Amino acid sequence: MDSFKVVLEGPAPWGFRLQGGKDFNVPLSISRLTPGGKAAQAGVAVGDWVLSIDGENAGSLTHIEAQNKIRACGERLSLGLSRAQPVQSKPQKVQTPDKQPLRPLVPDASKQRLMENTEDWRPRPGTGQSRSFRILAHLTGTEFMQDPDEEHLKKSRGRYLVALGHAYHPEEFVCSQCGKVLEEGGFFEEKGAIFCPPCYDVRYAPSCAKCKKKITGEIMHALKMTWHVHCFTCAACKTPIRNRAFYMEEGVPYCERDYEKMFGTKCHGCDFKIDAGDRFLEALGFSWHDTCFVCAICQINLEGKTFYSKKDRPLCKSHAFSHV
Repeated sequence: MDSFKVVLEGPAPWGFRLQGGKDFNVPLSISRLTPGGKAAQAGVAVGDWVLSIDGENAGSLTHIEAQNKIRACGERLSLGLSRAQPVQSKPQKVQTPDKQPLRPLVPDASKQRLMENTEDWRPRPGTGQSRSFRILAHLTGTEFMQDPDEEHLKKSRGRYLVALGHAYHPEEFVCSQCGKVLEEGGFFEEKGAIFCPPCYDVRYAPSCAKCKKKITGEIMHALKMTWHVHCFTCAACKTPIRNRAFYMEEGVPYCERDYEKMFGTKCHGCDFKIDAGDRFLEALGFSWHDTCFVCAICQINLEGKTFYSKKDRPLCKSHAFSHV
């Protein structure tokens, strides 16, 4: 087995399709290449096993998880691949009920090691196929054959693709809404129906609380609602708030700078802002930090005490009637 790494520069499409996955009890591998595509130009071949996707071990990924992982690699896709060396052996013919020859059902040493290395891959209930036979069928190109001891064999002719646990003719794997063929590009599954990305966004994407349009790109969550990033802005400077702190006043958001400028409260004693959580009091028509409300002459704290005032200055009882 030769292991190697390829790096494809984006954007998509990458020019290949996958088959297999942990949900099929078969390793991920390359099932098809677009002639002249990015994968073909990088030396990827049909049948190469996918060992890693963007640095993550592909052995634990289901088919959909692998597709989504590749779709998330916008500008650069790194794949770890493995390629079996060709084995020189005389092919044997096994006659099926319809007299059609098949390739050998006996794996070579490298394929045998693959089966030994996938002991934790168990058949899904109801498949009627053993783990080793499913892997062998994948390697020999007889994926649709059932166990030899069953009465009938399932046949597949021509190209096909595997998705959501089923096999499809490429022209029949289409978007449930617009009918677009989904052989190339990503897709979404919702409530048993298959959608292309544009139709999925229109049907299931959340709506913006301001403009009421569907959000198909970056999304902002605030005030228990969803917004376009460019719709959730400061009411004063119109700058998108994104992940910064903001304050609400009369039902509209303000960035911290504009809120303090327009609505912030300053202490009359020290002229500094009274922050959220600061202890303060209202007296003489002004706001004061609790530690700033003191006698203007002797500086004794007047919080909770009897006080007097002269020219908006608080005075204790001792100095209220003095001539100082």
